[in-house]
Amino acid sequence: MADFFKTPIVIIANGAFPLHDYPHDVLLSAGTVICTDGSANYLKSINLEPHVIIGDFDSIKAKESFKGLMIQDPNQNSTDLEKAIEWLIMNSIDEVIILGAMGLREDMAIANLSILSNYFKKINLKIISDYFTIECFVGEKIYDSFPKQQISLYSQYDNCSIVTKNLKYKINGKVQRSSILVSNESTDDQFTISCSEPIIIFRGHKEN
Repeated sequence: MADFFKTPIVIIANGAFPLHDYPHDVLLSAGTVICTDGSANYLKSINLEPHVIIGDFDSIKAKESFKGLMIQDPNQNSTDLEKAIEWLIMNSIDEVIILGAMGLREDMAIANLSILSNYFKKINLKIISDYFTIECFVGEKIYDSFPKQQISLYSQYDNCSIVTKNLKYKINGKVQRSSILVSNESTDDQFTISCSEPIIIFRGHKEN
């Protein structure tokens, strides 16, 4: 079924949809849009329609008129966003952008961030909010950037060794569990981060 999907693939979660130009452009350029249950209501309110709706269908309105693919999963032990990601993994999709994962409910925002750590080995996930592109990785990664781009890091592991290059505040050593390294800055058009354990990285958008 992977051939069914046009890329890029975007999931709309049921949080606050970001207002920044960048996530808005990502939505408009999506090849396939997947809504998690009630987020389809938001899309309809701006005269757009997803290609797929996945969830337990306890929030969606006017589902009878929807002409796309509907995947119902009543499992109450996983969120609708987790159901969508699991379904995409099952269909051999390897890269997805998530919009609408932040805002409205702080508990769901934390749960959505934890999804990055839980699934990054199975699928390349990026959450794009009003302020950041957020992802989880381990090892060494080089990011395209711009001077003064805001960079923050979060580690969930003890004794995670982090080494950075081209960040204003250099990191070269071990950090403890739940270390939040906020408000760093890129100093060039690229920066490099190496980490011994998975970390979540927040990369700021350019101003509108």
